[in-house]
Amino acid sequence: MNILAPQKGEKILDLCSGTGRVASWMQQAVGEQGEVVGMDLSKSMVEVAKRRYGGFGKVVFLHQDVTKPLGYQNYFDGIFTSYAFHELPEEKRLAALEHSCLALKEKGRMVVADFNPQVSGKARIISLIFFNLFERGNLNFFSCDQGEMLTKVGFKRIRSFPALGGILQITLAHRDIDGCLLPMPSLDP
Repeated sequence: MNILAPQKGEKILDLCSGTGRVASWMQQAVGEQGEVVGMDLSKSMVEVAKRRYGGFGKVVFLHQDVTKPLGYQNYFDGIFTSYAFHELPEEKRLAALEHSCLALKEKGRMVVADFNPQVSGKARIISLIFFNLFERGNLNFFSCDQGEMLTKVGFKRIRSFPALGGILQITLAHRDIDGCLLPMPSLDP
């Protein structure tokens, strides 16, 4: 969350927000003038988040498939997602980034905190053991080039920071000033 650096008055999206803990921290950072929206595919997670943090300032939790249009365009100053990108189906990861780019304001920023798909050496062995035990369906994550995908949808100034010996990675990307490289989808039914 510190790399996203939410400021007072900003609008922040917590993508794949789970039970809402990070969204509640972000609400404290953006204050009463700011707004935080948490989105998650799991209806039960959204219900837990609403119970725990729903009355906490301007924070809203929505049941939403993040691989489909989010219902926001040029709205958020920042987007944060943690340990969810690797769980998205391989063929839908790009769509999630596309919709995120469209939801960001010009010069908006996105932080993706997750496993490092380009991990190498002993850290790769540890990651592969973990994925074989607990995330077998997501082994294709290690063939994904997150930086290339972010660039493809219109992000610039992409910087990745390794964590935990390179097993984890935090990536900061800024939306291109010219907008997303994809045509704006219609939100009409």
